[in-house]
Amino acid sequence: MAAAGLLALMSSGTANAADGKQRATDSTGPSGSVSWTCTYGSANAQACFAPLGEWFRIRDTRADGSPVVIQWLFYDDAVSLAYPARTGTIWNTSGEAAGWLYMNKSYPEDQPGVLRRTLHFRACSGSYPSDAVSPSTCSEWSVERT
Repeated sequence: MAAAGLLALMSSGTANAADGKQRATDSTGPSGSVSWTCTYGSANAQACFAPLGEWFRIRDTRADGSPVVIQWLFYDDAVSLAYPARTGTIWNTSGEAAGWLYMNKSYPEDQPGVLRRTLHFRACSGSYPSDAVSPSTCSEWSVERT
């Protein structure tokens, strides 16, 4: 019975709060008008984050056979003022022809004047099997409040 309850809890909703290594596989993202903050400065990939709904999207911009990745860090002043509370990677291993791939996440909401909660992310190339990012291929870090 406990296992069934845990399974129901894990499969409820669409947002994914998991950290660590994940793959973006959804070809459709949020519906309606969404405001995106996007990375810049990488010749290999572009990544964007929409705070409303907490969506990521990533696309490979070079047909070179290397997978691309979003590397993200979530800072929560309620947990630590100096270190990320959560970290992870979101991989696109489908290549340039796949276009944008999406992943829905879940983060605690920012509370202006009370608690600062920010998401830092960048787009890079890397090795999916080893979950290794190639720093020389990365964009600048983008920062958005959740």
